[in-house]
Amino acid sequence: MFLIDSHYSVLDVEKLTELKRHALDYYAKIGIFPPSISSGKKGSRKKYSVLDILVLQVVSELKRRGMPFKRIRSAIEYLRESHNLEQPFHAALDGRHNVRILTDCKNTFYICFNDHEVVEYLKNGGQYMLLDVSDVAFDLKEKIRALQLYKRRKESRRFQQLHFSDAMQMSV
Repeated sequence: MFLIDSHYSVLDVEKLTELKRHALDYYAKIGIFPPSISSGKKGSRKKYSVLDILVLQVVSELKRRGMPFKRIRSAIEYLRESHNLEQPFHAALDGRHNVRILTDCKNTFYICFNDHEVVEYLKNGGQYMLLDVSDVAFDLKEKIRALQLYKRRKESRRFQQLHFSDAMQMSV
């Protein structure tokens, strides 16, 4: 997959998720989702993987939909313990499954990999919120492509300006 080995700065993550630096710092501080890539040196810049950013997008979307932050934190902890958080999110990123989170926003969190699973859980009754992680992953990949294109164009312009100024100096 084209995104797996990519690393993104806090500034990139702010652009991709619309989360502010203080929110990212807070999430890292309380352990909900710290950046997974570091050089190991104290004071080094934080780097986020695509998986990190997808989880942050899901957290942001659950928060936007009105789920209390305490419950979001519980959901992330539950997903880490019971589902190896990375597996369903990687499956959503690479398109292997249509991954959904089904929750009552209180105590119940299900990871569903197909429509049949969603229907089975809904048969139990109650009100649930459904978040399509695969849709969030698709949107994230589109944003990353746009960011990469922007960076390449910016770098190309910078190179052209340097090349032009070098050529001008040589002609003098």
